[in-house]
Amino acid sequence: MSILSPDRTFFDNSRVNYLCFSLLLLCCITSIKARAAKLTITDNLIVREIDDKSVEQGFLSKNQVFKLVQGQHALVVKYKDVFEDLEFAEDRLVKSDYFVVKFTVENQQELLLMTSEINDLATAERFVKSPELRLVDEHQQDVVLELEKLSDYALAKQVTKVVNTLSTPTVMSQINSKTTTNTENEQAFTSQVINSVDTVPMLKYWWQKANKGEKDEFIDFINKNKELK
Repeated sequence: MSILSPDRTFFDNSRVNYLCFSLLLLCCITSIKARAAKLTITDNLIVREIDDKSVEQGFLSKNQVFKLVQGQHALVVKYKDVFEDLEFAEDRLVKSDYFVVKFTVENQQELLLMTSEINDLATAERFVKSPELRLVDEHQQDVVLELEKLSDYALAKQVTKVVNTLSTPTVMSQINSKTTTNTENEQAFTSQVINSVDTVPMLKYWWQKANKGEKDEFIDFINKNKELK
């Protein structure tokens, strides 16, 4: 029966601890990589922003490839391609306005964002008026996405920023310290909103969100206020 010396025991324990730490670190790195999906975007789509961060454009690459972690993402893109105009025997550049693509990355490893099939000038011009995109994973399964006008996306961001700002504990405590009833709180909150934002974009945003009945009610409200003046 052999007895390890204190120095030998310390060396063996240190080695075990080092190996355990290395394995744990490797697992963490592997896990992080596993949660990131490689997004490939076809060459007829130009990416300007990903999650409100600007993207530099390359001139040589046909496909644009990005790494996206799990969670919700928003891409600002536009369509751009060249087709032969048979009527005038010349090439025509067809491009859309920038619009927003929103989707969620879950457990996908590979994602491909592409347009609907566009083979000629007429199809391209129809696409510009009403874009249709597909997002598929490594198994060729469609991933749910949502297309949104850039102006609508920008308005929604502004509203979210205002609401988040006004909902902070500091602002809410200021409102509560000056008021005692729910009605007064609502009035104070409304006053904070009016003083903090440009009213016109907010009106546009809520008008777009309203249904027909709500729009009719608002128009009736405007007409009645005109009569009072």
